[in-house]
Amino acid sequence: MKKFLFYLFLAYAALTMQSLFFRGTRPDIVLVLVCVYSLKFGQVKGIVYATATGLLLDTAGGLILGTHIISKSVAAVLITSIRDNLIQWNMYVNTVMILILSVIDILLVYTCFKFFAKASFENMPWTIMLTQVIYTVAASVILYRLLKPQEEEALIKSEGY
Repeated sequence: MKKFLFYLFLAYAALTMQSLFFRGTRPDIVLVLVCVYSLKFGQVKGIVYATATGLLLDTAGGLILGTHIISKSVAAVLITSIRDNLIQWNMYVNTVMILILSVIDILLVYTCFKFFAKASFENMPWTIMLTQVIYTVAASVILYRLLKPQEEEALIKSEGY
C-alpha cells in the first residue's frame, strides 16, 4: 500500500510539474508512470493505479469524468499484455510501446470528448498531438531506468508471489 501511495504521489507531482513548467503542449508523464507501475507490479495492480491516476487527471481537467480513466486503464492492460509476450524488454521496445500507447491514449481521450461532451476537434492542428507524443516519448527515454523491471521483481512476478 505504501508503494501505491508513493506512486500516486508521483502522479500528483507529475501533474503539478506539467502545469507549472509547460504551456500549451505537455508530455504525459502520468502515462509513463502508469506503464512503470504496471510493469513492476502486474496487470491488476496496474489497472487499479491507472484508474486512480485517470480519476486524478479527470478531476483536474474538470470537464467530464472517465476519459482518462479509460485511456490509462487501456494503457495498463496493453503494456502488461505485450510485456508478458515478449522475451526481451529493452530501450527500443520501451520507446516504441510508449509511442504507440501515447497515440492510443490521445485518440481515446479525444474520442470520449467527442461523443460524451460533444467537443469538436476538427480544427485542431495535428502538430499539437504530434508534439505531445514526442514529449511523452522523450520523458519515457529519460525515465527508462524506472521502466526497466528489476531482476528480482521479474522473478517475483514469474513465480506469482
